[in-house]
Amino acid sequence: MKKLFPPLLALGLLLFFFLAYILKLKQFDLLLLLTFGIGLAVYDFYLSYKDNKDQR
Repeated sequence: MKKLFPPLLALGLLLFFFLAYILKLKQFDLLLLLTFGIGLAVYDFYLSYKDNKDQR
């Protein structure tokens, strides 16, 4: 559990940072890019967690 906290904290801070922009932006293309960026971060977190789980 200790190894899971820092990546979760980083992911949460990234989501919180992007959320302010997502709520204020009115341009669809930039919203799409920010959403894609968040999706990539979540996917990378999932792959890292899956690899760590498999190594145990």
